[in-house]
Amino acid sequence: VSTIDRLDFSNETTSAPGNNLPQIRKSLAATSSNSYGYFGGGRVEPSPFNTVCTIERLDFSNETTSTLGNNLSQNRRFLAAVSSSSYGYFGGGYSFPYRSTIDRLDFSNETTSAPGNNLPQATNRLAAVSSSSYGYFGGGFTPPSVCTINRLDFSNETLSLPGNGLPQARNTLAAVSSSSYGYFGGGYAPPTNVCTIDRLDFSNETTSAPGNGLPQARSGLAAVSN
Repeated sequence: VSTIDRLDFSNETTSAPGNNLPQIRKSLAATSSNSYGYFGGGRVEPSPFNTVCTIERLDFSNETTSTLGNNLSQNRRFLAAVSSSSYGYFGGGYSFPYRSTIDRLDFSNETTSAPGNNLPQATNRLAAVSSSSYGYFGGGFTPPSVCTINRLDFSNETLSLPGNGLPQARNTLAAVSSSSYGYFGGGYAPPTNVCTIDRLDFSNETTSAPGNGLPQARSGLAAVSN
């Protein structure tokens, strides 16, 4: 589908803002600035080979959608995205073959470029969270499924390993963050879906289990935070 649904944080009702993505597609990624949301990549149905590089913008002020005109450097799906205060970063994905590419979207002028440093391993079906200083790309399928967490330093756009990965290798998971922690939830850990939630402490980059998992094991999920 191309549908955009809106969740009102004040009363938790859902509604349709009235403007959808111009293309029906799946397995895309999204990131946001203070003023806009950006939806990048994905697969356009019905062809399994029709993967796109398009970035669409959602204007938070009037909830209209438009196409940027500046796209990802490669057609790909099953990618993940993080953001700093100035840039959005789309990393990894799949488009015959797997991708390690990181593309940077400049929020000030909406141009895309390559920061010059990619993920150390071509990965798709990964998830990502952001702190104020770093973006973290976790899990995914290379193949096989991995538990790696890769850190993108927003100050110099270098990639490194914080030293602590997810305790379980899995793909098609989701991630969300507070100001202090990132949470990676669910996913597919062959041969089964899992309900695990792992917490990444931004202060020391250690991972732990907060003690409560999802009530149902599932993969291909999504997450948001206020």
